[in-house]
This record gives sequence, structure tokens and C-alpha cells, in this order.
Amino acid sequence: MGKTASFFRNLFKTSERDKIRGQILEEKIDFENVMSSSLLAKSLYDELKKVCHPDKFQKQEDVNTATELFQLLVQNKGDYNKLQSLKERIYNELPIVRKDR
Repeated sequence: MGKTASFFRNLFKTSERDKIRGQILEEKIDFENVMSSSLLAKSLYDELKKVCHPDKFQKQEDVNTATELFQLLVQNKGDYNKLQSLKERIYNELPIVRKDR
């Protein structure tokens, strides 16, 4: 009974591995974003967390918007492409004077 159970356990593990491998191979991996994320995401995250921190705003509406954007910022701190789109939202939705333009 031990050998049979072991056989089915290994069979399941192999098919599960194959399933996961197939899912990985089917996905399109954005290697440019992977490289940008590893090299540039931290500095962009550091810049944006200072700019949109909720404590910097006085109006409740701005505090609420900053809180939402700051949470998204923290959730995506390792994804350069998402940080870039968040940067646009931050500068469009919050009363901040843009320094890079």
C-alpha cells in the first residue's frame, strides 16, 4: 500500500508541476519591465512615496485621494510600469507642482 500511495503522490506532483510549467510558458513575460523594475523601480518608488504621502495634504478630499494612491504605490512598489502610470495619476489627481516638467 505504501508504494501505491507513493506512486500516486509522485504522479500528482509531476502533473501539478507540468500544469504550472505550462501556465508559465503560456504567459507573455515583459522582460523590459522586469529589467526596468529591477533597476529603476526603487528610485521611482522613493520619489513618489515622498510626493503623495497623505500627511502632506490638508484638505480631506486630497487626503483621501492621496491615501488611495499611496496604498496602490505600496502594493506596486516593485513594478516599474505600474509606478509610471501611478506617477501620472498622482500628478493629475493631487495638487502637486511637477518638478520634472
